[in-house]
Amino acid sequence: MSRNPLNTIAIENFLQAAKVAGKTNQREIKLDAKQYKDLADSIGIVLARLVELQDNALANPPEEVINIQMDGGNF
Repeated sequence: MSRNPLNTIAIENFLQAAKVAGKTNQREIKLDAKQYKDLADSIGIVLARLVELQDNALANPPEEVINIQMDGGNF
């Protein structure tokens, strides 16, 4: 999958509208066709990128190196 920058403007706009609606006690948020299509596309792309990152993390786990040093102390 390509590593193009994620376009999250539609998600940011929705979150801003939800924030304003919450502060002004609005009961609903209305989106026109372009807004909900852009929002759905953005969410889909973000989720696909998340799955890709999870798959890569599972396929290539980082090597853990644990170093333990013991000091007997002074008895």
